[in-house]
Amino acid sequence: MTDKLQRPLLVGGLTLAATLWMLEFLHQSFGEWGLYTLLALAISAGVWWIQRPSSSKVSDVPSLPKYIDATAVKQALAEAEQVLLRLKLEADATNPALAGVQPQVTLLQAQVGQIANELDRETLRLMVLGAKGSGKTALLQLLQTFWVGQVPQSVSLYEAPSFGVATAGGLDAEALMLKQAIAADLVLFLVTGDLTDSELQQLKRLAARKRTLLVFNKQDLYLPEERQLILSRMQNWGRGCLSGNDVVAIAAAPKPLKVRHYQDDGSVQEWMEEQPPDLGALTQRLTAIVQEESRQLVLASALTQAIDLKAQTGAVLNDVRRLKAMPVIEKFQWVSAATAFASPVPTLDVVATAAINVQMILDLGAIYQQKFSVDQAQKVVTTLGSLILKLGLVEFSTRTVSHLLKTNAVTYIAGGCIQAVSAAYLTRIAGLALIEYFHTQEPNLTLSDAKPLAIDRLGEILQQVFQKNQQISVVQTFASQVLDRIIPKSTQPSPSLRTDPSPNTSPSSPLSPSVPLPPYSPPLPSPSLAIPLSLPQPEVQVVEQNETKTSIPLAVPLDATQSPSS
Repeated sequence: MTDKLQRPLLVGGLTLAATLWMLEFLHQSFGEWGLYTLLALAISAGVWWIQRPSSSKVSDVPSLPKYIDATAVKQALAEAEQVLLRLKLEADATNPALAGVQPQVTLLQAQVGQIANELDRETLRLMVLGAKGSGKTALLQLLQTFWVGQVPQSVSLYEAPSFGVATAGGLDAEALMLKQAIAADLVLFLVTGDLTDSELQQLKRLAARKRTLLVFNKQDLYLPEERQLILSRMQNWGRGCLSGNDVVAIAAAPKPLKVRHYQDDGSVQEWMEEQPPDLGALTQRLTAIVQEESRQLVLASALTQAIDLKAQTGAVLNDVRRLKAMPVIEKFQWVSAATAFASPVPTLDVVATAAINVQMILDLGAIYQQKFSVDQAQKVVTTLGSLILKLGLVEFSTRTVSHLLKTNAVTYIAGGCIQAVSAAYLTRIAGLALIEYFHTQEPNLTLSDAKPLAIDRLGEILQQVFQKNQQISVVQTFASQVLDRIIPKSTQPSPSLRTDPSPNTSPSSPLSPSVPLPPYSPPLPSPSLAIPLSLPQPEVQVVEQNETKTSIPLAVPLDATQSPSS
């Protein structure tokens, strides 16, 4: 602690001494005016620093290359077709759980043909988007009337829903904007004044994937000097994602202008005079883009759609694999519960659970087309164990389950129940974390050797899964299901579950064992954690994916193929 404090104090003291010396020197050399000048410069630098454009990272959406040819589009489409082929192989039509996947496969297959036809498309698609009241409809009508017929290229215009409009599918404004922009070749981003922070972030995300123009509409509502100031700020904010020529100011439907005429007899006449639309800057820029970039715009749209199709197909493939992986996790969590309940030695519970997790990792790897060796699976178990200890999951599960279960039977049964529920809970958390980790990777389309785990990323996901499954109601339901699995109805000690940690409150009524676990939902990002751990090494036989048996250290016999309830 002392070593860490000495260096900052030393540097701070030297800096302060140097600053005082400089102030004294300026005062002696230039008098008070030197100090005032230095103060003014410092204030100016501070104002510039505060008002400078933010350079924070706005999105992880990949940007398209500046030059795109048909070969790049065909390659991206071929990659999407490979993922789709793998999805067809794994989405077994005879499996009732996968019946809802077949319509999605058909829809994705239809998109492949549509994207292939995009390569020969000649009509450009121009989309106008903006907030409600930004003048989208008026601008579209003017472009259709006065501009579309003046360019040699065929252009199709359409309007996107306004920002913030709710949809039946539950998409938020940003997701809806990106979804609508996928099919467009050129996007006009309409604003009516200074950009808000949310509009700026949306603009940057959109410009990373689509050719975009920032259009300042309703400039007639501002004084001439204000118009130029706002336009300059927009060009400054859009720097890095837009060129200066792609920021233009227009007045699609200017307000009528009051005209006052003084007669020779001294009388005054007033009337409202309609003003013509001012679209000159926009139409000139659009014409230049259409003439110079029409082919690139079409190819860029096709490439974006191919990349998006691959992402959609990968998401459906991950859903199919999740449906297949969940029964595997449930099988091994019941095996862990039965083993921990029957074992009289608490130390062996941890060892047995680790060995069970090795076999679970091998089975999950087979589903996700990742071939783990037994040695690799042991390393994964060690990593998961270290992360579980770091996050305090063992302490949480033991403390929570001990509190929830009221011990009305002999000490052996009560202790076995606690160990059984804890072992099953930790096995489930580890399995769910592995599923989410596999989903963050590029989906393996053929069985290949598993890559080394990214420890930091796995730690993040494990923490996210734990946060999703640490609610008392989830643990209550899970504990009830575990007890129904390992204890026969006639010999159960009638455990009741309670949620209030206070010992002075009365327990709640028993939870019905038929209540299913809440549906699992993918977690949200959170900070990473990682710490090494060494586990004991008794011996057990584990079946590898090639059906051979390999002995790993464990001193307790284990059968991971049968559920204790069967």
